[in-house]
Amino acid sequence: MMKNFWILVIAIGVIIVLIGGYMGRHRIQSMLGMSPVQQVMQLKSTSTPPSSAVVPTDNIYKTKTNPVKGVYLTDFQGMTLYTFDKDAAGVSNCYGPCAAIWPFYTSGATAESMLPTNVTVITRKDGSKQFAWKGMPLYYYAKDQKAGDINGDGIGGVWHIGKP
Repeated sequence: MMKNFWILVIAIGVIIVLIGGYMGRHRIQSMLGMSPVQQVMQLKSTSTPPSSAVVPTDNIYKTKTNPVKGVYLTDFQGMTLYTFDKDAAGVSNCYGPCAAIWPFYTSGATAESMLPTNVTVITRKDGSKQFAWKGMPLYYYAKDQKAGDINGDGIGGVWHIGKP
């Protein structure tokens, strides 16, 4: 009788440990979206990305829609991006006082080959890097204070919200 009791206690203990381990693993998996093994495999696969890897667009640009202006480009935080008619493809012509009003979009810009379609990185005269859309350099407008502001569109007839 005593022997059966201890066998039952051990069996219940083993079952509790197995259930706890199973639930814990699935709880971790559901909290993180993938199991720890999948996370390790993900880290291994992204530590040396293949040449065909694509950077998600929302890390570089997003699009918004304005009822009047239509669809336009923003940075990853929703700040409007602009183009300048006096620029040429791959060349910025906004320096000095112009750049004070129209800061160039450079957040993390590097000359990588893994950029989304239509996004490139240009090198400015001072050697700094700037994102471009279809070759045209992208800028912010200093008077845009929050995501969704489009105060710079049409200024001087040469500044326009970036269009996808």
